[in-house]
Amino acid sequence: MLKRYGHSDKTTPDGRPTGGWIDVVSPTPADEAEVETLLGIDIPTHDDIRSIEPSSRLYRDGGGVFAAAQIVLRGDSPSPRTMSVAFVLKRQTLLTVRYDDSKVFDLFAADCTRMPDTARSGEHGLIGLLEAIVDRTAELLETVGDAVDDMPERIHPAAGELGKRRDVAELQTVLAEIQLLHRRTAKARESLVSLGRMIGYLMVQPEFQGAEIGPRAKSVASDIVSLSDHASFVAQNIQFVLDAALGMVGIEQNAIVKFFSIVAVVLLPPTLIAGIYGMNFTAMPELSWPWGYPLALLAMTSSAILPYLWCRRRGWL
Repeated sequence: MLKRYGHSDKTTPDGRPTGGWIDVVSPTPADEAEVETLLGIDIPTHDDIRSIEPSSRLYRDGGGVFAAAQIVLRGDSPSPRTMSVAFVLKRQTLLTVRYDDSKVFDLFAADCTRMPDTARSGEHGLIGLLEAIVDRTAELLETVGDAVDDMPERIHPAAGELGKRRDVAELQTVLAEIQLLHRRTAKARESLVSLGRMIGYLMVQPEFQGAEIGPRAKSVASDIVSLSDHASFVAQNIQFVLDAALGMVGIEQNAIVKFFSIVAVVLLPPTLIAGIYGMNFTAMPELSWPWGYPLALLAMTSSAILPYLWCRRRGWL
């Protein structure tokens, strides 16, 4: 699918229209032929974009600027990931080639439809698209940060619930949410690293030295640095929450082990006494005692109560 945005009244010396933004999603052979005729380039395939080495994603060729970056895809879904997008700037036209749908591209396309000046040239379209991508990434990190801030209240028991055993299913749900938040943050950081390299390369190109584009590019670069720092901060908070959750799991396990250990200590002396007097030897003087049976029961009860009281005195119960 091929869509054009922005002004298209500009033409090349041979009469072909130029300028604006051309967004190509999963191009068909007809789309490829049209773009190749317009810009004189070969559209990179999905495998081409994904196989480009990180050190070779930024270059100039034939009077055009070529770049590839990772963009967060479905960041608010249970399965966030990144997609590879090719950016080509040639003849004052921005060409983007992608093989997945993206909400940020759709929103920027709507802005270009409503305000054609947004992509009046390839440079304006590219810097505007980068601004939209960075803003979308910032929203994602803000959402993750808010979720992380609320997570400790779900992990630690309230003041009136201290000592109450937590539900295992609840802790499993919390751990699954922590894993999702970590994945979202990781994908955002991966995208920011890619975008940071891309904007750094674009800032030294002649097309981005203008009085309007240059300051906007510097602003985007500054935002990417700030978001990268914020992503690192969010990642540290997620690690802290994960450690707290695992600590709560450990506390629950220790409480269970402690309970069974104390039960074993309390029941061991009565079991020993019952084992002694359960032996069937002939020469056992206690067998002839009239009060042997109640005395054995008393000894067993006392031997169970004394360890229990001792554990209570030590604060283990």
